[in-house]
Amino acid sequence: MKAFRNLRIKVKLFLMIILLLILIILLAFGSLYYSYSIYDKQLYEKSSRLLNLSSTTVDTELKKLETLSLNIIADSRIQQGLKELGGNPMEYNGYTIRRTLAERLWELISSDDRYVQSVHLIDSQGRESKYGDSILFSEQKNVQMIQEAKRGNGAVRWLYPDASDPMLIMVREVRSYEPLTLKPIGTLFLRINIKRLVEDYAGIAAENSDIILKSGPSMVYPYREIPENTAEALQPLASPEGYVITALNGDAAFVSQVKSPYTGWIFYNIVPYNEIFQTIIWLKNSMIVLFIAAVIVVDAIGMVFARSLTKPIESLIGEMKDIQKGDLESLDADALSAPIQQMDEVGLLHRNFRLMMARIQTLIKENYAKQLTIKETEFKALQAQINPHFLYNTLESINWMAKKNAQKEISSMAVSLGFLLRTSISLKQNTITLGEELDIVDHYIRIQTYRFRSRLDFRMEVPDAYLTAALPKLTLQPLLENAIQYGLEPKIGPCTIRVYAEAVEDKLFLVVEDNGAGMEEEYVQRLLQGAVQTRGTGIGLLNIRERIQLTFGEPYGIEVESRKGAGTRVKVLLPLQQEG
Repeated sequence: MKAFRNLRIKVKLFLMIILLLILIILLAFGSLYYSYSIYDKQLYEKSSRLLNLSSTTVDTELKKLETLSLNIIADSRIQQGLKELGGNPMEYNGYTIRRTLAERLWELISSDDRYVQSVHLIDSQGRESKYGDSILFSEQKNVQMIQEAKRGNGAVRWLYPDASDPMLIMVREVRSYEPLTLKPIGTLFLRINIKRLVEDYAGIAAENSDIILKSGPSMVYPYREIPENTAEALQPLASPEGYVITALNGDAAFVSQVKSPYTGWIFYNIVPYNEIFQTIIWLKNSMIVLFIAAVIVVDAIGMVFARSLTKPIESLIGEMKDIQKGDLESLDADALSAPIQQMDEVGLLHRNFRLMMARIQTLIKENYAKQLTIKETEFKALQAQINPHFLYNTLESINWMAKKNAQKEISSMAVSLGFLLRTSISLKQNTITLGEELDIVDHYIRIQTYRFRSRLDFRMEVPDAYLTAALPKLTLQPLLENAIQYGLEPKIGPCTIRVYAEAVEDKLFLVVEDNGAGMEEEYVQRLLQGAVQTRGTGIGLLNIRERIQLTFGEPYGIEVESRKGAGTRVKVLLPLQQEG
């Protein structure tokens, strides 16, 4: 014992590993053969349990799809559109209604379920509104689906994959809910990618096994991917255990089944029986070889393990000494992002230390970027400060001369211009209230109205409840300047520019939109990435977004929506604050 205590840590760990390995090998061999003796029965039971779990998860997803279909047919906009189409409107009105229905279907489907291949809505006149993959049903298939939906009396009915369409189709009749007459007003078809659904949720009980779904004689999954004689041989099993060993295509196979309580479909799992025992024999031999190999390489593993404990500690001590001296540059990007080779206590200590230093560097850079952005904004505003007192006095003189000569428009423009100059030059506050920002907008628009006259149709629709919300100074005015420059000026006729606000949960959207020339989507993306050299020299979109995010955080900023020839909409996302 005294000699053992005096050994080095590496040697102690090596001896302990050897001893533990010997004990593990003895226990493993003793329990291995006992485990194999009951392996067969456990295999049967496990396969049945997994298949039951698979059917439950698939049923759950199908129930979600049924709920999704109910949400669609109960949607007020869907109901209203189908009723209007049932009144046989004019061709253009009918086209507009069907287009609106297709957009609503997209809203209801696009983010809810990844297994819906397409959704089709048939009105009472037999016309279709759809979203998703384009597919042309044959007249016979169309009649079959509509008749099946009628037989369901508003409930879900299923059509299984066939030669014309490999998708599972959910059909149900759409009935009037408002008023609750339950009068049929249309039919809903949901084409479901059953292959993707089963592969995601059904799983596989064993290697080389097959999951098969049947509804009576109809094949639900997989369609045309297994031999036809195999599909025909699969019949409901009489075995009370839910599994049986039978001959399929001349080979013995282990077949288990579970009946779905929701759809009534039968789930089959097929595993080649001979491969099960071949795997067991191979596993036994592999375990023996593995144990022998483990004894041979344990010396190297023990030494590497012992060294892995001491080397990271020494490395961490070195990094701490560098930080203690104030040498933050020694932890460059490569060092901070280097992968940690171990995730024990020492590895976690390394990882947390590096994350802490990375966070410190990030905070330093963010603070530096914030100061740069503030300085940039101050510089752009101070560019207009050319002898401000001289400009103020001159504008005031123009104002009084205009009043003296009854030139109300000139007087109003002089007052508004003076207000804008004072506002842009004064940077005592980084943030102001929405009401103060709208005062800036009002004076700016007043000047532009005298310039463009009837060509500028400006509308402001901001409720008083939002006027106390905070935002960075000069947020809306540059957006209105862009709307005039890129939307109004290139346009020959009148241009409508609208400013309005709306609240969504705890967030406030300020929207500046115009019906001007608009931009292509690719150009908008490049503009937001700073890859476009704009014509102006003022405060740009990137500057506005950075100031908002530096003030309120990453979740806030601006969004731009535009289409060529259809106008532009810029949304400013702010926290909803009623006070302060």
